[in-house]
Amino acid sequence: PPMKSTLHEENGISTYVLEGRIDSIGAGELEALLKQAVAEGRAKIVLDLSQVQYINSAGLRTLAEILTQCRAQEGDLRLVTVNPKVERVFRIIGFDRFFKSYDSVQDAIANF
Repeated sequence: PPMKSTLHEENGISTYVLEGRIDSIGAGELEALLKQAVAEGRAKIVLDLSQVQYINSAGLRTLAEILTQCRAQEGDLRLVTVNPKVERVFRIIGFDRFFKSYDSVQDAIANF
């Protein structure tokens, strides 16, 4: 299934609930979404990845790029409840050292 995203805005924090696969098409859509958010000055971003079963290298590159851009604007990119398969990939490439991962959207938002 193609990637779906739903946006919730609260207190200057943008939460995207993503579903499906972040493959080459999904990665392009994700990049466009997040780059637009950062361009609009929305640098506090939470990605709920609990419904994402797969992410490819383009998707990972996008996350790394956007994390850098968010932090350059005093924001952050935070990940919520990563699927075990996706989490394993994150650990293998060392992403878990850069990204803060939370068990719920509330936790991710709480200490911004």
